[in-house]
Amino acid sequence: MNKDRLKKLKNFSSRNSLQGVSLELLDQALTHKSYANENYHGYKNKLKVNLHNQRLEFLGDTILGTVVALAICRQCEECDEGNLTKKKSRIVCEATLAEIGEGLGIADLLLLGKGEKDTGGSERKSNIADAMESILGAIFLDRGYDTTEMFILKHWAPYIEGEAVVSGSIDYKSQLQEWLVKKRKIRPEYRVLSTSGPEHDKDYEIGLFIMDELASRGIAKSRKRAEQTAAEQYIKSHKVQL
Repeated sequence: MNKDRLKKLKNFSSRNSLQGVSLELLDQALTHKSYANENYHGYKNKLKVNLHNQRLEFLGDTILGTVVALAICRQCEECDEGNLTKKKSRIVCEATLAEIGEGLGIADLLLLGKGEKDTGGSERKSNIADAMESILGAIFLDRGYDTTEMFILKHWAPYIEGEAVVSGSIDYKSQLQEWLVKKRKIRPEYRVLSTSGPEHDKDYEIGLFIMDELASRGIAKSRKRAEQTAAEQYIKSHKVQL
């Protein structure tokens, strides 16, 4: 890690009350797969693979879901499972993660491969959201659950309390499934129809199937987002009253 990168990470850490969290882990959390694939960067694991942030993202996603689930259960004792699921989905969705990550200044520190960077990857909400989850994973690995929980509750409090709602945070996929189960006693299925583009900048085309028939399509940079788009298209085209 060069001196300039180290200085930026220290400033980021200090600015966001992350002192004590390993700068190496924070660096990994802010390293996109495309950058690791194009550069010898960071610290290789036992498989001799350059480390990027996807494993930390997986871990952070799990911790975030656990902390938020516990918080909203404590907050709303009368809420049933369906209402809790809707609320949790809105709080931990990509749009919310990206908004919080943008507020922390993640975009300025993302390490991206040339192709990803040239196509506006530093401003892409999915990249910022993934890095935000990765930072939670880094905090957990280095400082433990209690510190991670405090960090999450501090930054997610307005969303948990319902004071802040992010544009684009509607969980169309969950809402459509609930409606289909209630009205037609069936569940939708999502399948990958095609992918295109290089590994670091893929487009996913997802098909929404109902009763094994293609009902709508969605295209996005991540499979999750494409599934949401397909569900949204179906809801709007069929004028589903949720």
